[in-house]
Amino acid sequence: MADELKMEAQGQEQVQVPGHPYVVRGAKICCTCGSHVRRLDMPKSHGCYIRDKAMMNNADCVVGLTQNIAPFGACTSPANQGADVIIADLTDLVPGKPPAGKMCAPVLAGQWLGAQSKTLVDGKPALTTQCVIVCSLGGIIQFMDAGQEVY
Repeated sequence: MADELKMEAQGQEQVQVPGHPYVVRGAKICCTCGSHVRRLDMPKSHGCYIRDKAMMNNADCVVGLTQNIAPFGACTSPANQGADVIIADLTDLVPGKPPAGKMCAPVLAGQWLGAQSKTLVDGKPALTTQCVIVCSLGGIIQFMDAGQEVY
């Protein structure tokens, strides 16, 4: 298999492996301990696209506001010993989650788990909506959508 898969989707259906769409830049993610939904981001494309949206791989897991994974607002994990916060901006609040807790500062325990090893993006396994990544403070980060946004 080539080191890099170049894809361009056609039609109106999501591009996917059986049952699990591939993830692209802008996919919604949430943490089981976080108060807010975020979007998976990437500073630079790997050169693989679906509907002109950049595909992501299992190494796209750098934490930071201008990186792949932004903090999820307030964290409810008992292991988080950070500063107390109340998030006034309720935009993108996860339904049923309080906007208060400790300041979220994800400490990832590794790369995305469950990536599609048969499809490579820049030589690394492609992300699908079944992938998760573990925060060492107790949360599980998962996908809410693939970011493909079929119209």
